[in-house]
Amino acid sequence: MSAFHLTVRLPEPLRNGGDGMIAVDEPVASLGELAPLLERRIEGFRADDELYNFAVNGEMILHGERATPLRSGDEVEILVSFSGG
Repeated sequence: MSAFHLTVRLPEPLRNGGDGMIAVDEPVASLGELAPLLERRIEGFRADDELYNFAVNGEMILHGERATPLRSGDEVEILVSFSGG
């Protein structure tokens, strides 16, 4: 059985002086399972905050789609939501 590995890219406000990448080696099946893990590892991040969205392998995931499946090798990006008027 091969090891599980995801890469998570962070936006500037969440980098806290780091390089903006987090390796996740704990198996997670969906964004919903990944979110609490990220909350524990990223200071100031709350997955239910509408300020943040996700992209998986470059595909934007809407805020409520936490059942989106994840596979080893995927790249997840946390994106800052923008709004305008």
